[in-house]
Amino acid sequence: MPMFRATDGRAVSRRIITLPRVAAVAAVVLLVSATISLAADKPAASKQAEHKSTAQQVLVVPDVSHQLFVFASGMLEDGGFGWHVKGSVHGYPANIVVSQSPKAGTKVLDTGAPGITLTLERGKAPQTGQPEDRSSYGASLIRPAGHAKSS
Repeated sequence: MPMFRATDGRAVSRRIITLPRVAAVAAVVLLVSATISLAADKPAASKQAEHKSTAQQVLVVPDVSHQLFVFASGMLEDGGFGWHVKGSVHGYPANIVVSQSPKAGTKVLDTGAPGITLTLERGKAPQTGQPEDRSSYGASLIRPAGHAKSS
């Protein structure tokens, strides 16, 4: 008495072909449900939140004069400012900032990364490698806070 019928081979091959299709459908259903769940967790934007984002923040220019260039450029970037080096001395880490424009304490509008101009003098350490004469993300225009329109 045979254990398998003649039609068992076709049934098994249909199951093998159907299995990847079922797995693919299950994966799609899982991804769609996860996307819907994540989208439902996000709060809807309100008009009040949009109004607040249009008001520009005021930044105060930090004093970086008489500091090593590597520290001065880091302070400016941490404060949300862009910078570039002006003059014959380039942006090597050990060079020293002798002047900055605008001056320390100036209030400016946050225009993305307001640009500060640095003038340097050669430091005592050797100048090796490539100088950095501009901030890596660029700088935006300076707009003094006193010229801001009042609401």
